Amino acid sequence: MAANEPGQVTSPEDSYQRLRTEYERLQLLYSLAQQFATMLSLPNVLQHVLSATTRFTNAVRGSIFLYGEYDEVQMHLLSERFQQARLTPFTNRILREGLASWVLKHRQSALIADTNLDERWIDYPSDTLDVRSVLCVPLLRGRRVRGVLTLVHPEIGFFTMDDEALLNVIAQHAAMAIENAQLIADINDERRKFEGAFTAMEEGLILVDGDGRIHFVNPQALAFFAVTPPVPEHLNELSQQVLGLFKEAQQTGDSVRAEIVLEQNPTTDLAIHIAYIPIFSEQEDWWTIVLHDITRLKEYDRLKTQFVANASHELRTPLANIKLYARLAQQVKAKTKLPQYLETIASEAGRLEAIVEDLLTLTRLDSGLMHSNPEWVDIIELLRNLAQTYRPLAEAREQRLIFQECTSNLPKLWLAPDQFMRVVVNLLSNALKFTPTGGTVTLSVDRQTQAGQAGTLITVADTGPGIALEHQQRLFERFYRGSNPTESGSGLGLAIVRELLALMGGTISVASTVGQGSQFTCWLPLEQHTHTA
Repeated sequence: MAANEPGQVTSPEDSYQRLRTEYERLQLLYSLAQQFATMLSLPNVLQHVLSATTRFTNAVRGSIFLYGEYDEVQMHLLSERFQQARLTPFTNRILREGLASWVLKHRQSALIADTNLDERWIDYPSDTLDVRSVLCVPLLRGRRVRGVLTLVHPEIGFFTMDDEALLNVIAQHAAMAIENAQLIADINDERRKFEGAFTAMEEGLILVDGDGRIHFVNPQALAFFAVTPPVPEHLNELSQQVLGLFKEAQQTGDSVRAEIVLEQNPTTDLAIHIAYIPIFSEQEDWWTIVLHDITRLKEYDRLKTQFVANASHELRTPLANIKLYARLAQQVKAKTKLPQYLETIASEAGRLEAIVEDLLTLTRLDSGLMHSNPEWVDIIELLRNLAQTYRPLAEAREQRLIFQECTSNLPKLWLAPDQFMRVVVNLLSNALKFTPTGGTVTLSVDRQTQAGQAGTLITVADTGPGIALEHQQRLFERFYRGSNPTESGSGLGLAIVRELLALMGGTISVASTVGQGSQFTCWLPLEQHTHTA
């Protein structure tokens, strides 16, 4: 509404109307200021600015360009849809040459009474609205333009200077609300990144205050203690062991590293690191508790210790015999006993060499350095030759060695023949060694599908004394020799067999009945090894 000319008498109706308009403007400013103070969502702030300003000024249409730190357009919002509009080549021209560009450059509002007389206004080619009046104000925060608010109307001279002044005040509040909303959005984004990173980590993480109240705990930490939602509020609800270590850290004022054992099924070993965080708040102390699952490391350490002890024991026996018989050979006076002593030394040296070779094989398998030279192998022919090679040994012991061939043709397999032969030789040697005089060892090969996958089955069965169930479960452990710990051999053969088969993608199992015999079954997948040429 235009002000009265100088000297013109103002009627009571005009004064009342002007006071009413000013009151409504103040009400709008007060209402917007309150609403902006509580709005934390950037889209809600922008939509509210457009809705309130177009409604109060009776503008036909409004839009907001939101700028980033380097004056790049982050968002274009239109009042018709109250949603982000796509930036088009023509929109980019407006941003470079039009009214929005002018307002951004000069950091001041622009009031156009007639767009036909102002070159700053560029009409949209496809716009059905004949825009004649435009009011454009910057959303200023300090010296930075956060955005540009534009209102349009088809009537010439529709917007007044009072509208411009009002919109400049609203724009200041809106710019502050936009800055706050963007700050909240950035904080929430960083929080999501923080929570995402610590939720995905394998270690457990707990963030507590000085009173032990839990402010953050990731899923892995809850899984360690087998806790399901809702999340405990205090450490004493999560773990008394962790609470005790936390109090120790508080008393010493230093970080604490310790290990605890969770008596669950299965038992879990945890390494704990509790550290003070000298940030966040002067009123509260903050602490991080990091939990590492070291169960597997503990098991590896136990196995390593056991392995070293067993290896030392196995190596010590032949070494002691070699030293003993070497000394006897030096002291012997009767030359007739010398060949016997030398033969024993040679035998023990061979046993020592076999143990060392087995240890080296396991080391190469463990480290992934086991060399393999695969080729296409006719597995039936290979097994037939092995049976012929070992049949004289069986006959010398008055045993029978039978080879049962597959009734259907098997394709050639792509595998390392030396490794495969070592598997079968080990099983045949064990079978012949434990089968009594008059017994039978059977080597067979056939097709078998497991879990929907076609494969080759190699079986070595004997009629020996059999293996008790409690020993069957540990047969493939290193250095394990079952109920016959004094039996010759390193106890590494079956462990090597299992590792070699795993290298070829296969498996091994045992079935045995005490007093009737044992059967070792190897399975290799055909899909992985089949000759397709």
